[in-house]
Amino acid sequence: MYHGYNMEKILEHLRSPEKKNLIIDSDTYNEIDDQFAIAYAMLSDNINILAMTAAPFENHRSKNAADGMEQSYQEMIKIRDFVDPEAKMNIPCYRGSDDYMPNIITPVRSEAAENIVRIIKETDGIVYVAALGAFTNIASALLLDPSIMKKMVVLLVGANSFEHVDCNEFNLAQNRSAARTIFECGVPVIVLPAMGGTENITTTNAELEFYLKGKAGKLGDYLCEIMNEEEGVPEEEGGVCKTMTRVIWDIAAIAVLRGADEWTGLKIVPQHTITADGCWCDLKSGRQMIMAEWFRRCAIMSDFYTVIRRGKLK
Repeated sequence: MYHGYNMEKILEHLRSPEKKNLIIDSDTYNEIDDQFAIAYAMLSDNINILAMTAAPFENHRSKNAADGMEQSYQEMIKIRDFVDPEAKMNIPCYRGSDDYMPNIITPVRSEAAENIVRIIKETDGIVYVAALGAFTNIASALLLDPSIMKKMVVLLVGANSFEHVDCNEFNLAQNRSAARTIFECGVPVIVLPAMGGTENITTTNAELEFYLKGKAGKLGDYLCEIMNEEEGVPEEEGGVCKTMTRVIWDIAAIAVLRGADEWTGLKIVPQHTITADGCWCDLKSGRQMIMAEWFRRCAIMSDFYTVIRRGKLK
């Protein structure tokens, strides 16, 4: 089955019991949500991961885009091997771009971009590509071989809802040119926005430890460990309680593949792109895209914990 650029047909495929082919493009070392998403996808019985690719990022956790990509590549392998030490045989990982696209027509060649092209061309049926970081690798692949878009659907974790003042959350702001390429080239896009969307998918240290610590192998303990490192642990000082809630943004892409209508509000809307300053604008192309308008937090997190527990208890 190919999508024929028909958004209704893509929604029909998402709702079907058919196993979904997936490529994960992730800035895995940037935050802790990527690790959750990779583990969730690997242990989901309705998802076939074809490959994982490392996206660049630049912030306090990296020296530059290339360093961010390399650290993400190493973390991606670490999580893959925690989940399944034998997965290296059928889930290859590829290094991505060492810099960002300078404009909307110039790709950055990398192992990731070239293998995204190759894998999609070699795979029968629809291939979902989850953009969990800067969109450079995916946009570059589309520029290297535009023919792949006839079988490709981008699950874009980024931007913000139409009601938000702008789209400048981290993933999109890292490489606006790459974002414009994806929005404007014609590939089907499902936008899973940060503000007004995935910001609602949260957990806490206490919930995470209740379900996973000592109950889901090394993987469960590691997810608890990185949560505590990132957020600290709940405290009580002088009668004042201090707790925290963590957004696990990236598992939204996996939740869409597992419960498209049940857990997410997917709506077909006119195709949009972004302006130079990162605001939404109607592309006025006659094309359409899909926007997620809401997420059922408790249903998604319940499924996440169940999948991780069952996967590691086999």
